[in-house]
Amino acid sequence: MKLIINGKEKELECDNVSELLDKLNLNPDVVAVELNKNIVHRQEFGNIKLNDKDRLEVVTVVGGG
Repeated sequence: MKLIINGKEKELECDNVSELLDKLNLNPDVVAVELNKNIVHRQEFGNIKLNDKDRLEVVTVVGGG
């Protein structure tokens, strides 16, 4: 399926947000995800299904000062 991730189209096969993060080698504990302009809560990553042409913004949280 085609997904638009951070403005770039990618061809990936994944059923939900959790699988997507795994395929992108991202730690779900340190990212924030927006799906079609809606924030996805971390506890819902495995429950939120992805569809062709969904738009996602994935941001890695970085600590520091």
